[in-house]
Amino acid sequence: MYNLGTGKTVGTWIFFYMLMLQRTYSFSGFIKEPLDENQAEGDLTYFNCIVRGLDETQYVSWLHNGHKISKNGEIIMNAYAHYSIEFDSAFGSYNLRIQNVQRRDKGGYTCTVYDSNDQIVEKSRTANFTVLEIPQQQYPICSSTKTSYHVGQSVVLNCISERTTPPASLTWKQSVGGTESGLKESLTGNYENSYSFIAKQSDNRAIFTCVLTTSANPSLYRNCSIGPLDVLYAPTVRIEQTRDVILGNEAIFICYSDANPQESSFKWSFDPPVTENMFVLENDIILRIKNTLSSLNGTSVICKVTNSIGSGSSKLIVNVKSKVYINNVVETNNGKETKKSEKINERNEMKPKNQNSNSNQQLLQTPSPNNNHSRSTDISISLVVIIALGCIVVILGLALIPVGYMKYTRRQPSDTISRGRPVSIPDVYFEPRDHIDPMLPQLGLAAPWMRTVGVQVPGECEYDATYNTQVMPQPRQVYYTQRMYPASSL
Repeated sequence: MYNLGTGKTVGTWIFFYMLMLQRTYSFSGFIKEPLDENQAEGDLTYFNCIVRGLDETQYVSWLHNGHKISKNGEIIMNAYAHYSIEFDSAFGSYNLRIQNVQRRDKGGYTCTVYDSNDQIVEKSRTANFTVLEIPQQQYPICSSTKTSYHVGQSVVLNCISERTTPPASLTWKQSVGGTESGLKESLTGNYENSYSFIAKQSDNRAIFTCVLTTSANPSLYRNCSIGPLDVLYAPTVRIEQTRDVILGNEAIFICYSDANPQESSFKWSFDPPVTENMFVLENDIILRIKNTLSSLNGTSVICKVTNSIGSGSSKLIVNVKSKVYINNVVETNNGKETKKSEKINERNEMKPKNQNSNSNQQLLQTPSPNNNHSRSTDISISLVVIIALGCIVVILGLALIPVGYMKYTRRQPSDTISRGRPVSIPDVYFEPRDHIDPMLPQLGLAAPWMRTVGVQVPGECEYDATYNTQVMPQPRQVYYTQRMYPASSL
């Protein structure tokens, strides 16, 4: 029971009780609560929280999946070092900022108000954060079930991606004729897309590529490749001859082969058989018949090539052609000889006579090609002569320009008078003139006698020095003083 002995004790208890009630219920609510978010790995995201009427004994913390990760404006857990709080106590904002989003950041986020005893006063709604996962850097991974295949065998190529949310897309860039399995879960828990086809000879050394994309980051594009694919097959053979087989000449046959693995042997044969001294082999690939006989006509030449997978062969029938001389030029015509001149004579005899007469009239009316040729030759020679004369005139004109310039601009010689030719008057000249300053009667002094001499020089005039002669020598300063010249002129 409480001791109510004095009114002072009761009043103190009532005061503290009312103070606790005021502090407990000073928080008035959330102005803004966090909303659900989804963001790709490596990006940036925010969760907003604004409170109103927060008491000084209360504080705000963020909870991630029920665990307290902050207090007011500080992150209190080392595992959340990439988190930060944008804290403004005056405005009541406690926004959570997550930089470089990671997969473990997914889950629920709650803005919570605590009292001084770390008791929860109020919680905001829980915002669900979905992290859009991106496959790790090593994906996609391409693989095949075998290292090599025979022609006709089934080939299965696998493209593997990490299991993510959302799932990545895997697409094969392949040749026509294969089948994709589509995206499915593999035995290891990842996603895979298989591509299968029947091996053909054309698939040897082919390269197959798988491309990875994801909706979490549309700009992401990765790929992996398998190849060159090793497809084993028996040799495919063909024989080619370098030129026509002519009677008495050399005949050359070449055996071409395409095989994987490499050919192990080449074997030549004839049907019907021929003696060995009639042909020569070079590197087992080239067959030479030095002297072709008529008996080889219709003979089959066979080349058989073998490797570790099997054998392949090709056959060529020899067609021997004889030599034909036409106007001293050898031609072949399957063993028959004719002359070109005889054929031409036969064609001329078959022409009607009227056609020949018409052609003769046309020849008479039509200028002969020789006349046209000579006329064109005369025109070309005349044109060359005219061009040559024009060039000579231009060159002479250019050569006479400096000669004329020197003739009309040079100076006349100084001894022209002695030679009896008139002397040209210069454009600028001076006449010599003597003069004496007037006497000054009041001073009784004689003025100096002075002479000016002008000389014509090329381009400019030069003046000789002025010669002064005084009748009565006296200092120059005294003379000008007596003539009452101002002192400033001295």
